Amino acid sequence: MNDPVLTSKMAMIAHCIARAREEYDKDPITFFGDITRRDAATLNVLRAWEAAIEMGDEVIGTHALGTPGDERAVFTLLATHGWIDAALAEDLKHTSEFCRAEFDYQAAPLPALVTIVKRGLDGLQAFALALVTRDAAEDADAGEGGKKRPPGASGAAPMT
Repeated sequence: MNDPVLTSKMAMIAHCIARAREEYDKDPITFFGDITRRDAATLNVLRAWEAAIEMGDEVIGTHALGTPGDERAVFTLLATHGWIDAALAEDLKHTSEFCRAEFDYQAAPLPALVTIVKRGLDGLQAFALALVTRDAAEDADAGEGGKKRPPGASGAAPMT
């Protein structure tokens, strides 16, 4: 059985990605001039990114993979321990730069938002799928004598 925290966050990521792309796809030409649509896309990118970080924290805590110092370290730890591909971790770190700027109330450039909406969000979906797939495999191995903490019992501190 999949960890309900991971499956819930995966669904949230999918929803946020769809909403961000929906806002951009309504009319890419007028997207730059429509602050309401830009804000909706930006907030959904941020929500998807936060859900991905929370997924990573869950896996890191549940499987005792270490203690990440920041959001970028979440991706590094997961790549180091084989949960995600190193190239995916690097792509996600680029998305983190945009999200961190927005989160810190710095104006990230609009072309960066468009690039993330068009291409960068695919990495978040791949990340979520990789964690849920690997977690299911870990569960299957645990059923054959391995030990795993119960879902949601990671104790990992949320990133701030």
